[in-house]
Amino acid sequence: MQKYEIMDITLKQQKIISDPLRGQIISLLAEKPMTSKQTAVQLGKNPGTIYYHIKQLYDHGILELDHVETVKGIVEKYYKAKTVLFRGPGGQGEEHRAKSRAPLYLSDTLIEEMREEMHQLFIKYGEKARADKTAQIPCVVEFSITEIQEEGKSE
Repeated sequence: MQKYEIMDITLKQQKIISDPLRGQIISLLAEKPMTSKQTAVQLGKNPGTIYYHIKQLYDHGILELDHVETVKGIVEKYYKAKTVLFRGPGGQGEEHRAKSRAPLYLSDTLIEEMREEMHQLFIKYGEKARADKTAQIPCVVEFSITEIQEEGKSE
């Protein structure tokens, strides 16, 4: 499984990626670079529709141009996702499920291990969501580790 970096995004970018079809495009183009037509075939969608969404994702810095090939005089642009992990500027939207919190005492090593496992979990569920053909609800899934200062302890 490929390791992805977290990309900090703006509210505008958050809105751009919140469309479920765009989420599928990002997930697919994270696996390997493809043209908009190849992406449309993989998703079973209209090539014009997919081209529009890829252009929006590219114009807003979510996708990047991987390479260009010329086949029989036709220029084919291959796009790839910069990442599948995004950190938005703040909470927006309706919370669909209850939050879970757990106060833990963790070493720096365990924090890094947990962070990596959560990132892999995000990737896993992104792939599962793309394969899932049932109705989907657009969601932002967040993960954070916040150090708390215990009362009575000085630094």
